[in-house]
Amino acid sequence: MKNAAAAPGDERVIATWRIVIVCILITLVGFNLRSVILAVPPVLPLIKRDLALSYSETGLLTALPVLVLAVGALPAGFLIERIGGRLCITIGLVLLSAGALLRAFWLSSLMLFLFTLLLSLGMTLAQTSIPVLARRWFPARIGLVAALFSDGLIIGEAAGAGLTIPIMVQFLGKNAWATTFVLWGIPVIVLLLLWLWLAPPAPVLSPAHSSRAEATTKGTSPQSPARHVQRSQVNSLHLGIMLGAGSLIYFGMNGWIAIYNSAMHYAYLTPLTLTILNTAQLPSSLGVTFFAQSLAGRRSPFIVAGVISGAAIIGWVLTPATLEPFWAVLLGASSALVFTLGIALPPLMAGPERVARLTGVTLSLNYCVAFVGPFLGGELWDLFHLPFLAFLPVAIAGLLLIILGALLPPRTAFGLLSRVSDTSERDPAIPITPSL
Repeated sequence: MKNAAAAPGDERVIATWRIVIVCILITLVGFNLRSVILAVPPVLPLIKRDLALSYSETGLLTALPVLVLAVGALPAGFLIERIGGRLCITIGLVLLSAGALLRAFWLSSLMLFLFTLLLSLGMTLAQTSIPVLARRWFPARIGLVAALFSDGLIIGEAAGAGLTIPIMVQFLGKNAWATTFVLWGIPVIVLLLLWLWLAPPAPVLSPAHSSRAEATTKGTSPQSPARHVQRSQVNSLHLGIMLGAGSLIYFGMNGWIAIYNSAMHYAYLTPLTLTILNTAQLPSSLGVTFFAQSLAGRRSPFIVAGVISGAAIIGWVLTPATLEPFWAVLLGASSALVFTLGIALPPLMAGPERVARLTGVTLSLNYCVAFVGPFLGGELWDLFHLPFLAFLPVAIAGLLLIILGALLPPRTAFGLLSRVSDTSERDPAIPITPSL
């Protein structure tokens, strides 16, 4: 068997370890993209007090990273097309670490916002790059790699939100909020060094080589004409709104549970319900990881997530309040299912030259929808004075998941899934052994 990485007898063992190392790197990238961001809300009361921030400024500080994702993902996609995903992740980690650490040394509201903007740009650039590299480095295992990246993001959220205060109080001081920026910034520096050392270099492909690679991903190899697969044209609006519906469920519930429960005199349920909503994401994401490659690109997970979330939000409104934690489990798990499998869709559904652009458009629409939804819920509450209407956008999101999930192209249209062994032989960046 001849291929670009044809090797002596021990090449397969070396390639297998390389795959493991790069998968760990991608998971760590996800972890650090979220730990830096989600470590801020726990210490936000201290920041507000010490820097004399208004409530509006405090809200902007927490919203800024996601707003930058919404606005910056599309330009990031264009930049990735020009300079490549590996270099963009390197730049993203530099910006992320610089912004995270510099916040600790210039303690003013202006500098805090500027450095938060800086790290948010780095986060956006790195997050948009991962699907592109998954497509290039792991064309036969995009679902698995996307799930590992999602696991890293969710674990990073949990670590930043859950460990910051205990570590600060126990080791740094009760008011040492600035030092927590250093605490979560140092791992980004370590990851940057590991990335520069261990991440495979992105080869510069000639036009002829690129054409051959695209033919391979479409299954047009002359050796197997029977396996020809025509890649479906992808509507980025379709993907962006569908994945945005999953994010809307998560952000909408997080944004309105406390206020709704307070208005309905169920405030005593809020801490438990919010904790369950967020922690339910992790087992869902980890569980999907084991089946990610077989689930990636299928319509049914998105339809099921829509049915579950729609039923859960109806149950939330119509059943006794004591069942809120149960419904929160279903809502958190379904939103994580959409997010984990949704990351894989742009690299699965687009050719190599379109992955970066499609990822950028999809992420921009995703986070725009996620923020418009909660705002619309508040407008409905104000207009009709009915608290349950704050969750109407969440119900609509469930319906959108069912409809848009059913309208996805069939899995057989994803050329990357039909030729595992042939694709892995021709992959120029990482030799992927079919036996792994």
